[in-house]
Amino acid sequence: MTETDAPRTDDALASLAIEEAQHRSRNLIALAVALAHQSLIGLRHDPEVVAFIDRLRSLDAVARIGCEVAGDFCSVERIAEQVTQRLDDPLSPRITRSGPYVALASRWAHLVAIVLHELTANALRHGALSNASGRISLRWAIAHTDGGEETLHLVWRETDGPVSIAFGRQGFGSRLLRDLVTSNRRCEATLRLPANGLVYTLDLHLPQSELRHG
Repeated sequence: MTETDAPRTDDALASLAIEEAQHRSRNLIALAVALAHQSLIGLRHDPEVVAFIDRLRSLDAVARIGCEVAGDFCSVERIAEQVTQRLDDPLSPRITRSGPYVALASRWAHLVAIVLHELTANALRHGALSNASGRISLRWAIAHTDGGEETLHLVWRETDGPVSIAFGRQGFGSRLLRDLVTSNRRCEATLRLPANGLVYTLDLHLPQSELRHG
């Protein structure tokens, strides 16, 4: 083996180790969800238990978007489908998705997955998915900016739900969305509560190396 071969071999072993660790992590999260559901079945209507299991399911959704290893890219369409399908009705879906092909580097894919999960869970509890008539439109687009960056513009818009109330009563979900965005200079978000339904916009300002589009 030459000196130049060694780093490539080490990199390959490191990649295998990462993939194995990610695979085990996904299995552990799935096991935790199952154990929590079975162990707490007698308390399944308790709001705190529901919130706890929902948090575990959020982790499970993020772990299964198919973009776990640094260097991977995952499409926004796949992220949205993977996260929302668990909470939407598969026989009569009420969340419509539209936008061009866009793929994000893994860390941004995870962030978008968490954001969409919290929005979907809130819509189910308090918003457009909490009644029979509500609908949600999820749209995204790409905008070009100066300096070699591009912006993913994502809009979540709820209609025909109940009269808007404070988002999640300023609970875990709203704090999580706020902290995710304010902690990163590449993120901008706004949340509005007009009478006809919640509107959330997320802008990710990313270098071309972390975003791909057709």
